[in-house]
Amino acid sequence: MMNCKLLFAISAFVLPALAINNFFGVSTSNSIGGTSSYTCRTQAQWNTLANNAKNAGFKSIRVTGFDCDALERSSAAAAAAGIQVMAGIYVAGSIASAITQINNEVQLFRTAYAKYGAGRYVGLTIGNEVNDSAGNIMAKVYDVRGYLRSVGVTTPVSTVHTWVAIRNDPALCGADFAGANAHAFYDGGRTSGQAGDFVFKTVVPALKAACPGKKIYITESGWPSRGGNLGVAVASLNDERNALLNLNCACRDDRSISVYAFEYDDQNWKGNDNERSFGIFGKFNLLGDVFAPC
Repeated sequence: MMNCKLLFAISAFVLPALAINNFFGVSTSNSIGGTSSYTCRTQAQWNTLANNAKNAGFKSIRVTGFDCDALERSSAAAAAAGIQVMAGIYVAGSIASAITQINNEVQLFRTAYAKYGAGRYVGLTIGNEVNDSAGNIMAKVYDVRGYLRSVGVTTPVSTVHTWVAIRNDPALCGADFAGANAHAFYDGGRTSGQAGDFVFKTVVPALKAACPGKKIYITESGWPSRGGNLGVAVASLNDERNALLNLNCACRDDRSISVYAFEYDDQNWKGNDNERSFGIFGKFNLLGDVFAPC
C-alpha cells in the first residue's frame, strides 16, 4: 500500500493541466469594436488584433470583406504575427450585381497572394450567405477558381453559407471545401451548454453527409452576450462564456473540423443587441477562463 509521504511526493510533480485554445481561428469585422458607426480598422489596430489572436492561441483570422483595405492590412498583420488568413470577398446583393466588384477584388487577392505567399491564406471565399441561387453562387466560385488556377494561385476557393442552406443544397460545397456558419443560439432549442454538441453532433454530421470527402470549416460559431432570448437560448455574458468553453472542448474532440470563433469584438453598428454582442476579446480572460482544460 502506498504510504502518504510517497503519495505526496508523486503529487508534487503532477503539473496542472494547461488551458488550450482548440478553435482554429477567429472571425473578424473590418470595423473596430464598440463604435456605433462602421469605422475602418487602422493598420495598427489590425496589428493588435492579429497579435491578440496569436497570443490567445488562434491560428487564423477570418476576413469577410475587402473594404477598408482589409485584405492588405489583415494580411500584413497576420504575416507579422505568424498566423493565417481566411480571405472573403463580400457580396451585398446578387452575384450578377456584384460581378465587377468580385472581379476587381479577385485581382486584389492575386496581388496579396504574390506579396504574402501561398502559405498565408487558408482559403478564399466568394460571398457570405449570399441571397442568390446556389447555381449562380457556384458558377462564380468556379469561374474565380478557374481563373486563379490559370495564373498560378493555388489557394482553395469556395463560398460560405449557413449550414442549413448547405445541407439542403449540397451544390454549395461543390468547390474546394465546405464553409458553413453555425450558431446554436439561432437554433432556439439549445442552451449555451449545448453549443458544442450542436456543432459537432448535429451540424457536422449533416455537412459530412452533404459534402462527402470535403474539408469542413465552421466559419462562424459563437453566442451573444446581450439582447433578446430565443427559445431556451439565453443571451448573457455568462452564457457566452459557457458556449465558448463548450465549443472549445468539442473542437478538441474532432481535429478534422476547423472552427472559427465568432467574433473578435462587439460590433455595435449592427442591427440589434444579439448581433452586436458576439465579441470575445475584452470580455474574458480567454486562456485563464474560457479556454480552460476540458
